[in-house]
Amino acid sequence: MCILMLTVILVIILPCIAKANSYSSNVKRNMFYVEVLNYAMPTVKTTSFSEDDMAENCFSIGNTILKTVGLDINNPKSLLGREVAFLGLSYSKNEDVSFNEFKLDDKQIKKDGSTSKSNTQNDMNLENKDLTVYNPKLKKTLNTSKPEVLIYHTHTTESYKPGDANSFDNTQNVCAVGDAIVSELQNNYGISAINDKTVHDAEAYTQSYSRSAVTLDKYLKKYGDFKLIIDLHRDSVDDKKSVTTRMNGENISKFMLVMARKNPHFDKNMAMANSVIDTSNKLFPGLCKGVCYYNYGTRYFNQDKSNNAILMEVGADINTSDESKATGKYVARIIAEVLNNR
Repeated sequence: MCILMLTVILVIILPCIAKANSYSSNVKRNMFYVEVLNYAMPTVKTTSFSEDDMAENCFSIGNTILKTVGLDINNPKSLLGREVAFLGLSYSKNEDVSFNEFKLDDKQIKKDGSTSKSNTQNDMNLENKDLTVYNPKLKKTLNTSKPEVLIYHTHTTESYKPGDANSFDNTQNVCAVGDAIVSELQNNYGISAINDKTVHDAEAYTQSYSRSAVTLDKYLKKYGDFKLIIDLHRDSVDDKKSVTTRMNGENISKFMLVMARKNPHFDKNMAMANSVIDTSNKLFPGLCKGVCYYNYGTRYFNQDKSNNAILMEVGADINTSDESKATGKYVARIIAEVLNNR
């Protein structure tokens, strides 16, 4: 009877709940069923699923059990809300809760080599006064025969509010942010750039990086290496304050870099990443959230293909497309400064 019940749960109920193999903005990335199989039958994992597949997913049975009772260890508000209620105080999920800011560095690495993707910073209401966005001294003659910057998107359909979290509308998803950056680079700084919009994540989501590697290889073969290669994404968080700041009278999305530490030439990639971060902190304090480190990530996030490759996340699904596109002019200025100095 127990075996029969387990079979029904694994084969019928969980697939219906998780829809692990369907492509939907509501359930995409949900590998609950796959992970349960891995826990129950380790041999299946070693023969059917690669470590790259699993690197895309952060499922935990323990965390899932806690969430069933309303606790999320990645969201301190869920615990705080219960404690406040216990003390007889009022608490609203929409109420602003301030947490201490922290900065990610080489020493703040988890045992599995990853770091939290969401450091919380309560500065959305901070008004940065009249920061100079453009530097006309950086402008040069545009040379379209040899692009200097390549932007592509492993998770091409990642999108922003007010639409769905995943969208094929390139005027609203991360491709729109790439277009904003490229436009600024070419028009204001004379830096030739490409924003590739090939869709890599519509089917077999866990193979997105292998497909984007093909796209990247195509450009490397055609043009040789670039001065900067950006795999442009967006994050996914609940607290908008952690991914939003205000500059020159408008709300804009913050950005963060994601790097693979076991990449064979990690030091060279980090040299580029540090140049971007340092320049951002100097010109636009509070715009850059820092670095999220993984050991391997998924295929090193393709950063092993170029010393100048980085992964950048602009805003999150809780930001609007306009807020994230507005970040483009600041990122373009940072890139122009970095490439000019290098």
